[in-house]
Amino acid sequence: MTYRRDWVQPQAGPSGPFDTMKTVGRVVTVTAADNTTGNTIGAFKVPAGFTVTGIIAVPSDMDSGANMTISVGDAASGTRYLNASTMGQAATTVTALASTGLLFLNTVDTEILVTITVQGTAAGTIALYLSGFMAQ
Repeated sequence: MTYRRDWVQPQAGPSGPFDTMKTVGRVVTVTAADNTTGNTIGAFKVPAGFTVTGIIAVPSDMDSGANMTISVGDAASGTRYLNASTMGQAATTVTALASTGLLFLNTVDTEILVTITVQGTAAGTIALYLSGFMAQ
């Protein structure tokens, strides 16, 4: 099981007053080496005070079969926002946030992690964005 950080600075800070909607994310690269069961990719960071209300994930097709699953979370819960999604099997867009992530308040700057829970067969990308608002 390996970890690779895909993001670079600068990351979005806590811009915007309380209750201002915000979207944080980017296109995450999944290399052939990343596409192995158990490997984790550091995607981006969300700022302290960010409360998550939604997700959009648009992957490329990274599996010629029907086995690949991908989870999105953080260090405390690798499946907080998305649990074993099959989105990478046929480039299926995901807009349903896991119930554990809905209205989750990130109390500190938090790295969002993409975990390959069951490996696919190819490299690819995931356009991954979390929407939410800044807490008081």
